[in-house]
Amino acid sequence: MIRSVTVRWRMTLWFGAALAVILLGFGATTYFVMRHHLLERVDAGLNEELSDVLSEIQRGNDRAAMLGWLDRRFARHEGFDFQVTTPAGERVFANLRLGERRLPIPALGDMGEDSQYETYTLPGAGRDRIVTRTAQGPDGPLVVQVARSLNAVDRELVELLTALLIAGPLALGLTVAGGYFLARQALAPVDRMTAAANQIDAPRFGRRLDVVNPDDELGRLGNTLNSMLDRLERSFDEMRRFTADASHELRTPLSVIRNEAEVALGKPISEAEKQELLGSILEECERLTWVTDQLLTLSREDAGIAPNPREPVDISQLMRGVTDTMRPLAEGKGQRLATNVNGPVILHADPARLRHVIYNLVDNAIKYTPPHGTVNVTVATRDHKARLVVEDSGIGIPPEHLPHVFERFYRVDKARSRAEGGAGLGLSIVQSIVLTHGGTVEIASQPDAGTRCVVEIPLG
Repeated sequence: MIRSVTVRWRMTLWFGAALAVILLGFGATTYFVMRHHLLERVDAGLNEELSDVLSEIQRGNDRAAMLGWLDRRFARHEGFDFQVTTPAGERVFANLRLGERRLPIPALGDMGEDSQYETYTLPGAGRDRIVTRTAQGPDGPLVVQVARSLNAVDRELVELLTALLIAGPLALGLTVAGGYFLARQALAPVDRMTAAANQIDAPRFGRRLDVVNPDDELGRLGNTLNSMLDRLERSFDEMRRFTADASHELRTPLSVIRNEAEVALGKPISEAEKQELLGSILEECERLTWVTDQLLTLSREDAGIAPNPREPVDISQLMRGVTDTMRPLAEGKGQRLATNVNGPVILHADPARLRHVIYNLVDNAIKYTPPHGTVNVTVATRDHKARLVVEDSGIGIPPEHLPHVFERFYRVDKARSRAEGGAGLGLSIVQSIVLTHGGTVEIASQPDAGTRCVVEIPLG
């Protein structure tokens, strides 16, 4: 039920509940403070009248004189009732209005000389507030009591309670209505963001949410959503470009295979021509297989589902294995492939994927280094990181192309074309594997001066 309530209603209900608690606390506090104040006023009046009664009792030298003074002063007194009795309960004096009614006498055991205030409900008279005190009369101890009706106090309290019960819910209802209006106004930008976001689709991916105040909470939310849309747009563009480039790379060998097959089927051919056609088809199939494997590797890296066993690996030994395998290729081009290792360099990594990194970098260096050039591969440690450096004296990379070399299917120029056997995926795979291992890869290059690639991976 709560989940189906809108945010503005939840805000309003929470605000209304908090206000209801505040109003209830305020009303209860007001009521009890007023009640205490009214009773204090009544008790002050009772104490003042009690003092007058005690003074009149002290004036009488005997019982008759005392009764004379009490009768003249209090018999017809308005607003208060008076009763003087013996400790045994025998009435000595009472005002005319009290008549036959008797004020209840409390227990006198522990009262001493102190006054005792109590509230009683008298039959037919409502509630009375009574103060009781013992005094010494002409003939012995007396119990002096002064009472006042609490009917007026009760009426005031009832009026106050009625006013609170009427004003409280009314104020709560008006405040809740105002709170809902304010919540609706405050959340209006969210409605506008929602409407704008619903209009963003693939053809209109460049649209963004309007942010009125970037410094408030809704403004920060709008900026966050816009940043997310920027990232999504970049990912969408990369995916679209990747799909187009992959389709192009796969279509080329497929077209070659189809053309070769059409030639073979279109006319009689000799055994030598047949062998040549089959060799060409096999070469394109190998290229197609290689591109597909590269795409599969890159897709697994992106999805995070590539096998990622971590074990202690000596990257120096891996580098020696790769360079020994590729040395004949370098020597076939008249190049010198040199290695420099400063002892074992152990790190926790996936040896197969790490070997893929070294192979791609060394293969690129050999591929784009002219005959009689040099390729140097160095493995060392620095700042608790394994450091792999591959340097060549090749054709280099122009500065304007360096920011894009890790993009998929990106080729710098004709010197790095399909004739060299590449598809523009090697460095993308290298970067993805290195990042998975928590490392970094950087490339520095100058045209006709060679290229230097540095890979750093934490040893831990």
